[in-house]
Amino acid sequence: MWQLIPASKITSISNNGVVFAKANLSFGLDDHFADNAAFLANAGDFLAVPEFESYSILHHRPGVARFNSIMLDDKGQVWEGCPRSQLKKITEEFHKLKITIKLSFEPEFSIYKKENENLIPISFDGMFTISGLDKINQIWNDLSRTISKANIKIEQVGKEYGPGQYEATWAYDDVIKSIDNYINFKDLIKSIIRDHGYLATFMPKPFDHLPGNGLHLHISLWDQNNKEISCSDNDEFPLSNIGANFVAGLLKNAHSLTATGCATVNSYKRILPGSWSPAHICWGIENRSTLIRIPGKGNRRHIELRQGDNSNNPYIYLISVLASGLEGIKNKLTLEDPITDDAGQFSDKDNDNKLKVLPRTFNESLTYLKENEVIE
Repeated sequence: MWQLIPASKITSISNNGVVFAKANLSFGLDDHFADNAAFLANAGDFLAVPEFESYSILHHRPGVARFNSIMLDDKGQVWEGCPRSQLKKITEEFHKLKITIKLSFEPEFSIYKKENENLIPISFDGMFTISGLDKINQIWNDLSRTISKANIKIEQVGKEYGPGQYEATWAYDDVIKSIDNYINFKDLIKSIIRDHGYLATFMPKPFDHLPGNGLHLHISLWDQNNKEISCSDNDEFPLSNIGANFVAGLLKNAHSLTATGCATVNSYKRILPGSWSPAHICWGIENRSTLIRIPGKGNRRHIELRQGDNSNNPYIYLISVLASGLEGIKNKLTLEDPITDDAGQFSDKDNDNKLKVLPRTFNESLTYLKENEVIE
């Protein structure tokens, strides 16, 4: 939800906020109420108050900057329905344990051109090819200028597995800065690619026969001395005790995390066996077929959660991920051995490792979420 506000009003809105109807939160993409909507026309308003830490210049829109906001109730108190405030609250729970979370997003997206009312991938070149990157060279030049002005430290953009599919990664940061970077990046990608006459989509599965677009989370835990504490130097078991507890919490709540991380019916066309997307609840070392992967060596080693996609509300997804990891740490949950096989080769019926499977439908994942006491 966005509004354009004149710069002359910035002092006023920083004190008083911008009024939105709570009912707007119950709208679907068609601007109609969703079934069983929580907020209807009689629900009143909330105030969106900009957070100056999220300030970002929109270089491709001269004279325009953006802020992300917290949500206050009509008494000026933080509204319990504010996901940004709830995310800050869960990070404070880690701070009480003298732990800081650092993370980064890795979104995949597809670029299409329109031909005779059909959408055609901009590139049919192979994965990580120069020719695939050449197709977006001018787009990337514009993007890199814009993204740098927005203070997003992109590390790389690569041609991905599917036709017209790309992915981007950027530097680790604290939780709030990372989510601001992700929100800005998605909007910048769509806007600039549209300016070039193409369409960018983060849809989980645009076409049944082509690879889907995921959203991987790269997470690490740090102590008060800015020392990474989630991983170890042991190549056979590359997690610390606290890192293993955190991962065990993610696996314990994986069914419910699918609801918050894969938030549309379309999402469940992506997380299937043999699709380069996780379909089973397991973890592995450098294993891209597992739900959780521990990649890298030395100081590059971290925790990668691979089930989510870009249809989710990133605030709600992160809250649920961190709450799950926190449960693992507080309860010292035990982590089972890593999977070394290609889990993508296991069907739901032919599963020699007896692995639990992720929900196969949105309704199934919602059922798990309703019963989950950790993710509220």
